[in-house]
Amino acid sequence: MLLAGVSRERVEMSLRTAYATTRDLGALPLCTEIEDLARRGRLSLEMETATKIISEPSPLARLGLTVREQEVLGLLATGRTNRQIAETLFISPKTATLHVSNILSKLGVTNRVEAATIAHRLGVVSPDA
Repeated sequence: MLLAGVSRERVEMSLRTAYATTRDLGALPLCTEIEDLARRGRLSLEMETATKIISEPSPLARLGLTVREQEVLGLLATGRTNRQIAETLFISPKTATLHVSNILSKLGVTNRVEAATIAHRLGVVSPDA
């Protein structure tokens, strides 16, 4: 819907309604899919903005990676191309390329394989992925 030009607020409201309904029905697999879609689209499922509990930063956050860069690294570590990363996260391929470049720089590696190795070692993705 976002790609079709529908306003962000309208998409969020529709997603919140769907999420509340599936949660009430106990449809956990569908709830998980909606949560994943909201995360990828950077949409909030909360009815009211609440103060979130600040948790221990992830190992990747301590390395300076933003939340979005961590998402990109997770996809990169599973062998996705920049185009596939862009489609999954609803961003342009150019933005995906920029994220990958920033990740390589922040991790101090020269290629995607080295970055994926770090992601696997830190448990960002399972070795079976």
